[in-house]
Amino acid sequence: MTLSRTSQKWAVLLLAASASFLVYAQSKLPADLDPQSRARLPYLKKSEMDAKGQKIFDVFPSKEGTLSGPLAFAAYNPGVAQALLDLHNAAVTGGTLDPHTRELAILVACRETNFNLEWNGHEPSAVKAGIDSKVIDVVRNRGPLAGLDEKDATVIRFGRQMLTDKKVDSATFRKAIELWGKRGVMDMVAAMNTYAVSGYFAIAVDEHPAEGKAALPAVK
Repeated sequence: MTLSRTSQKWAVLLLAASASFLVYAQSKLPADLDPQSRARLPYLKKSEMDAKGQKIFDVFPSKEGTLSGPLAFAAYNPGVAQALLDLHNAAVTGGTLDPHTRELAILVACRETNFNLEWNGHEPSAVKAGIDSKVIDVVRNRGPLAGLDEKDATVIRFGRQMLTDKKVDSATFRKAIELWGKRGVMDMVAAMNTYAVSGYFAIAVDEHPAEGKAALPAVK
């Protein structure tokens, strides 16, 4: 089927209008959000902190003396931010999970806490780790697990039950132990919770995605 020139023009106009609306919608932040941080709290500036607090800037990357990133709001208490970094290093960097399982566990935690910033940061890492785009879409859209690889389905089911249902059933736990062993399962729990904690900070301050980045669909 071919489109007439008039139809083609209308199609182009509709696409342009849709793109303009998306940009407009992203630019319209709620009134209580800071325009730079796109959250209810501004990013911390090194010049605003005492000597003890300024040490956090030696650990976390900052731009022009302003702290952004996944621990930007936890750093309102620098000790908490440091503790979360230590947890990340122990649970994620020092864990026993293979990259595929680890990145999928992280995506599930980001999805279940609607953590846009880290989802957008880790989706490319998940692809690099070999996670199929169809599996990523299942996590993003909280789709059914039928037909997925057993390991992928178990990671997703485990995370959904733990973080959203607040109850991991015996069959899911037993299968996880069978696949990753006791240490591996506890490393999965730690990795998921590391990102979930940061996700809860993002929930509290209503952190919106960076301009031009897509938001996760609402959890149903």
